[in-house]
Order: sequence, then structure tokens, then C-alpha cells
Amino acid sequence: MTPIPILASFTLSLSQSVVLLIALALIAIGISVWVYRKTVPEVTPFRRWTLTALRAIGLMLLLFVLFEPVLNLEDTVTIEPKIAVVFDNSKSMTVEDQGGVRSGEMQRVAESNAIEALKGDGTRFYTMSGKAYPLQDFNVDSLDFTGPETDITAALQKAHDDLNEDNLSAVVIATDGSFTSGKNPLYTAEALGVPVYTIGIGDSTAKRDVLVSRVLANSIAYVENTLPIETTIRSVGYNGETVTVTLTEGTNTIGRREVTLREGSNEYPVRFEYTPESEGSKKLTVRVSSLDGELTAKNNSRSFFIKVLKTKMQVALVAGAPSADVSVFRQVLGADENIELTTYIQKTRSAWYDPQPTEKALEDADCIILIGYPIIGGETRILNLVKAQVEKNRTPLFLLLSRQTNLGALASTLDTYFPLQVLQTRQNETEVYVTPQDEARMHPVLSTGIPYEVWSSLPPLVKTESSFKPRAGASALATMTINTVQFNEPVLVARNLNRRKVIAMTAYQLIRWQLADDVLDGNVPERLLSNAVRWLTARDDEKQVRIRPVKEFFDSGEPIEFQGQVYDESYQPVDNASVEVRVQTGDGERELLLNAIGNGFYTGSIEQLNEGDYTFNASASLDGTELGKDRGRFSVGEQNIEFIDTRMNANLLRQIAQKTGGRYFSSNDLSGLPEALRAAPQYEPEDTIIKSDIQLWNLIWLLGAAILAFAIEWFLRKQSGMI
Repeated sequence: MTPIPILASFTLSLSQSVVLLIALALIAIGISVWVYRKTVPEVTPFRRWTLTALRAIGLMLLLFVLFEPVLNLEDTVTIEPKIAVVFDNSKSMTVEDQGGVRSGEMQRVAESNAIEALKGDGTRFYTMSGKAYPLQDFNVDSLDFTGPETDITAALQKAHDDLNEDNLSAVVIATDGSFTSGKNPLYTAEALGVPVYTIGIGDSTAKRDVLVSRVLANSIAYVENTLPIETTIRSVGYNGETVTVTLTEGTNTIGRREVTLREGSNEYPVRFEYTPESEGSKKLTVRVSSLDGELTAKNNSRSFFIKVLKTKMQVALVAGAPSADVSVFRQVLGADENIELTTYIQKTRSAWYDPQPTEKALEDADCIILIGYPIIGGETRILNLVKAQVEKNRTPLFLLLSRQTNLGALASTLDTYFPLQVLQTRQNETEVYVTPQDEARMHPVLSTGIPYEVWSSLPPLVKTESSFKPRAGASALATMTINTVQFNEPVLVARNLNRRKVIAMTAYQLIRWQLADDVLDGNVPERLLSNAVRWLTARDDEKQVRIRPVKEFFDSGEPIEFQGQVYDESYQPVDNASVEVRVQTGDGERELLLNAIGNGFYTGSIEQLNEGDYTFNASASLDGTELGKDRGRFSVGEQNIEFIDTRMNANLLRQIAQKTGGRYFSSNDLSGLPEALRAAPQYEPEDTIIKSDIQLWNLIWLLGAAILAFAIEWFLRKQSGMI
């Protein structure tokens, strides 16, 4: 569109050239003058020029409308600075410190003169737990301290998203600094671009306590195969006392260990072995006995579910050449009693070491792993056999892409089964750190028991400079980080499309993780690869009806959310099914109808369930015909991550304030907070330009004016007796 300056804050845009409009307008005037140069009968010169003007005005108005004029308005508006104030509303605020219960400390902060001085049009208040909730009218009664988790990152991001375009000048957050969900808030705070003022709630001194801090176990086991369960017990402030650590399944005690506590703050590894005797979902609980004077007994136990399957898995590994990654896979999967691994390694471009892969061997495999295969310039015969097995038997794939991988052949041969789109191919290598995506932390592949913070401690892997993006239906479980800068480039991708599962990993040299003895004793590849193979080979998702709670453990008072997928016999999504969930309670059952949200997905929730273990049965039907059933279990109110580490993280709060240009305040001394906020460089009014467009061609009065001009012309012609 061609802009025409009208005034300093106005422009007029046309769909065509202004020169063309002027030329056509002159032609319209010329036509009008020519038409009325002589009239029959003769009229006075005044009336003749009046008729000429009316004809010209009507034509020019029509031309103006046809050129689709748009009036662009700009106005400068001054926006006053805004402040976001966030209060931690999680259960960790119910912890009792030396100075009293933290909830009372938080309430005193909320009622302080410093916070009162901030109230007004320029301040937006939020409460924070797993999410941040904006409040219209804040008062102390808005705080109930029932949040099941603390996500400081989400709270900071919410405040930024709400007020960034409204001149956000600072964020004030009152919390104990112990985040139990989401990323490390330090990086998010730095990216906000505004100072963050932190108010520390609680005591940073560790209190006397004994707790179960960690449980590491595979989420899938096999009947009559022993599963190791690694537990970590933590103690603070005790010396010489003996506690009992037990592993139980229901009322059955599987194992018992005695641990003598040492002075100071210490951790004690405790190992159990569990041999399931039947298949199904098993709930296990690790519990440490209580001691007098503990801070809380709510963290003395942790429960978890293990899915027990029947048979041993047959895994075929096809490698383009011997490599360190092949060794890692052979060592990890070969040591798994539940996996029978057969390895096929290419010797030259057309020859193989013994044994050689055959069509029968691949047909018998429950899972096929390709490491660096096919190689550049090598044959692709086996790749065609692999594709045939995926098509015929829905055999799942694990693809490890190396520098030697022929990406073109792999992507074109596997075609729709390849979970990545290759954007560019480059053989140069670079070191990358693997960063799990927040939304993928609950995916079965990453549910390895590896704490989130451990990933940042792992050595970098190697990746080519080839670039990828996930294809439709694929999820990026992890992306790459280079020099602390996180990129959207996928490193670990999982896809489950039409009951065909594929995992692709674009970074290699996993031996680096295996040699990192200081990080989980080098067991990271073992946990990751074992879980990946188990997810690939699990067949539960082949059912037409799949109903699950969004997690296995819910906090007391938390809604129990269910998600479901419903397919017909051809595994096409069904959107109009009747999906019913019946939850068995102690006094009967609760019924829930799930709501369709499209593409075969259903969702719904039940509230107000008491603490305890629950089972559920679900069914889906269409027009009175049953499509399928599902069942499962979950628990309510047994444990809460808010009580795992109860110390105030003063160091983190100080770092956030320092890195962003804010300031750390103690809850006992908030003097100077309002003054510090208003003295910040960002606390200035901001002039912003408000733009708006008026589509003149769409205004009815403009067309009406043209019609009126022609109507008056017609009236005057009739009055003058003109033809």
C-alpha cells in the first residue's frame, strides 16, 4: 500500500498508486465538464457548473472507495510504570522455623507498610504455587498455602507476559526460594530485562530431620526378574541414632535395612531388590522411621508405581561400524536380564561381521536399534528390511544418528516413519549439552529417576552441525545447549504415530556420560537407554481405549485429572464417544464423564477425594456399542515434594536479585523496598505509540455521499427538463 502523509500522526494508505488515483480523478472531472459543456434545454451557468460539480464529486468518491483507502492513525500515550508482586502460596509455607511458621511470616510481609505502599493502579498481585494466579483485589485471605509445588520460573514468566507491554518496571517475589517444579528461575529472571526484588521467607539453616530424598528404579519390570531399587536417605542434626528403612508393597514388607546416622548433614544410600511374582501395576513405598524432634514427618516416605510385564524383550542392534556408542549399548542392554540383545555390525560397505542380519532375525525382534546405519556410501539392503518390519509388525525403532549416518537414505527409505525433518546436512561436529524439555519430564523415556539438576552436570555429547526439526506427531524430549545458550534444535525425539514408535537421538558418544563417575556413578546411559527400550516395546498404547490420570500421585485437595484417547477398530480417532470413568472409593464409587476436546482426546476431573489409594475402571462406547475398556490406579495425599528440602534458598534469592539489578530483603526488614523500586532506572513512564486503522472504503457514509451527489444531480436535471 502507498502511504500518503496527511498530518504528523495521520497517513492515508491506498491499494493502488496515488498517481493513478489523481489521473483518474482528473479524467472524471474532464468527463463531467465535457458532459455539461452544452445542455438541452439551456440552463443558467450556475446550474450547469453545479451539475458538473455533482457529477465530478460522485465519480471521484466512487474512485476513492475503489482504491480501498485506509486512514492510519498514530497517537502517543504515556504508560505509568507497573510492578508485579508475587507471594509463595505453596505448602512449604506451612513449615515451622525457629522464628515460627512461615505462613505467619508471609502474612506479616503481606500486611507490611512496604507492601501497602505499593498498592495502587501500578501494582499487580499474584499468588504462586505450580502456577501463578493474578488477583484483582489482594488481601491476606488470598493466601491459603495449599499449593502442591513451587514453580518460581512460571510465576516470573506470567508476570512478564501480563505486564511486559504495560511498562513492567520490576518484580517483587516473596518466597523461600525452594523451587520444586520448572527450570532454575535464575536464568528466567535474567531474561526478563527488569530488576527482581526478592524477599526471603524462612530460615536457611537446616533443621533436624530424617527423610527419603530420592528413589531410583525403572518404571517397568518383568515377572520373576530382580529389579534393583536405589534409595537415598538424608539426615540433618542427628548423631548416633538408628533408623529403619523399609520397602513395602501394600502390607507386605519386601526389605528392611538399619542405618546409623552420623553427625551433621549426611546422605545414606540404601539398596533394595524387588522380584515381582505377577504382572500388573505395583505400588511400592520406601519409608524411614521417625525420630523425636523432626521438622516434619511428611517426608519420611515416598511411593512409586512399577509396571510388571511378562516376557523378555528381543532387541536387534544394527550398526554401520564398530564404535564407542555400540559398546555402550551392548554393555547397558546386555547387562539387563530382561533383554536379549543381538548385535549386527557392518564390516565394509557390503560385508558384515558375524552374525549377519537376516530378515527372520529382524522379524523376531521386539525392537530394532540403528546406530550410525546406513553409512554414507554403504548399502541400504538391511534398511529396507527394517522398514518392512515397521510396516508389517509395527516394530519400534531407536535411531542414533552419527557423523557417518547417511541421513538422506535414512529419511527417504523410512519415509513417514522417520520422526525428523532434515533442514540441512553438515558433517562438522560440535559439543552440545543435553537439556530435557520441561513439558517432557513426565514422558516415560525421561522418567528415569535422574534428578532434573543432574542433566546440567553431565559432560557434553557430540553432534554434527546438521539441523533438524520434529515432524508432525513427534515430541522433542530434549534440546541442545551450547555455552549456556539453549537452542530449539532437538537432541532426543520420540514419536508414536499409528501405533508405530520411534526414538531418534541426534547426539552421540554416550560413553562420555558413562565415564562421568561423579554423576550417578556413570549410570545415566543405563537409566536412559533401558527406559527408552521399555517405552518402545510397551504395548499398552495399542488399545483402542486408553484412559489415565495425568499423574500417579496427587496432593490432598488437588483435582484428579484424567486424560483419554479413543480409537475405532481402524485406529482412527473417535470424537463423539461416551467415555465414563468409575473411581472405586471406600464407600462406593464416583462416576465421571470425560469431555471430548477433538482428535480422539478426552479430559475431565474429580475433586474432593480423601487421602488413600484408588483404582478406576473406564469404558468408552459409541451408539451403544462398546469400543473398549481401561483401568489403573493412583494415590492421593501420601507425599509432597514441598517437604523434601525445607531450607530457605537464600543464596538463590540473592543471586536472582544481584543478576537482575534488584535487591534482596529479609522478611524482618522491608524498609527501603518502595524507595528502591521507585529509584530503579526502569521505573519511568514510557511513551508508546498507539496505532489504529480506519477502513474508509468500508464506511457506509462514504458510499452514501456518492449516491447522494448522483441523486441531487438527477433531481436538478429533472427539474430543468433535461434528457
